[in-house]
Amino acid sequence: MTRPTQGRISTNALRHNLRLIRSRLRKETRVMGVVKANCYGHEASICLPILCDAGIDIFGVATIGEAETLRQLGLDRRIVLLTTPFFSERSAFVTLDIEPLISDIETAQWLSATAEAAGKVLRAHIYIDTGMTRNGAKPEDAAHLTEKVASLPGLHIQGLSSHFATSESLDRSFALRQSATFDQVYRELCGTGWTFEDVHIANSGGILNFPEAHYTLVRPGLSLYGYHPLEELQATSGLEPVMSVKTAVSSLSKVPAKTSISYGRRYFTEHDSVIATLPIGYGDGIMRLLTGKLDVLIAGKPFPVVGTICMDEVMVNLGSNDSGTKVGEEVILIGRSGEMQITAWDIASRIGTIPYEITTAIANRLPRVIAEGSEEGVETELNHAQQGTIE
Repeated sequence: MTRPTQGRISTNALRHNLRLIRSRLRKETRVMGVVKANCYGHEASICLPILCDAGIDIFGVATIGEAETLRQLGLDRRIVLLTTPFFSERSAFVTLDIEPLISDIETAQWLSATAEAAGKVLRAHIYIDTGMTRNGAKPEDAAHLTEKVASLPGLHIQGLSSHFATSESLDRSFALRQSATFDQVYRELCGTGWTFEDVHIANSGGILNFPEAHYTLVRPGLSLYGYHPLEELQATSGLEPVMSVKTAVSSLSKVPAKTSISYGRRYFTEHDSVIATLPIGYGDGIMRLLTGKLDVLIAGKPFPVVGTICMDEVMVNLGSNDSGTKVGEEVILIGRSGEMQITAWDIASRIGTIPYEITTAIANRLPRVIAEGSEEGVETELNHAQQGTIE
């Protein structure tokens, strides 16, 4: 018997989300598919062909290793490294044809020397810190940095970039300040004769909330995989979660009241109960931190996970099991069952985190497979979104 625990990837939902994102853009604005952290946990080998087929020709990653994986999967399109380049990995920029974000002259110099020695020219993006305070040149240094990079052999200035810190927030004030700073830098550089094919600051929140910041390129990440970066707007966003996490009941036990469940005896049944064991645990990415805070769906009904979450298994209290749950019956941890749905936002909100952390935590040992059929309601929600109901 095969372990029934898996993540199911809806390629229809992925296509839908990309169409919805594009419906918010000007026709000339292109999309960079952000595929870092194995497509936010959604499996690059499944998602990449779908995004390529949909016309994405630029991809964003966070590490050289991620770029190498994309090349090994056969990707021959542009890859941008969205984090700080490291000198020790300099040769990979040439061998893998990776485009760096450049924040300082020293980095530009060793990238230039590496490319020139290999007889190559690297596309590079001038990166400006407009308020994230993580990486990037100061706005007042943008002109000097651009001039110096342009003077170096082996580098071609492809783009101008920055990153929003609060684009998902209902308080728009800081993001508006960032947008204004970036726009001022961009206009001043253009005014002195510089041109940039790729001008990009908008992440998912920027795409959905700041149309004035779309410029020539946007960088959706979380929204591609079906989540709005603000929980309050998830339900009305029109976005469809791409991954569902499913398993099945592996055993059933009838136990009397006051029976302890799992490690540490942290939970005791209040009544005679039927306990279902599921073959999934924190080794699969279902965090131990969720102990006492997680529900699952069986046949369209919610049931609580009880006792300490184990590495490989969790236990669920079915009560008196009036619904007649059987061994082998499907169990949903993320996804739909009947009229009910559990999303990564639902889980994240219970432990004070964000859906990014939930989906990227799903471990590699949990296999991802392509879901059969279409996600119910996808086309209808796209139509609503195009009419302006997405927030």
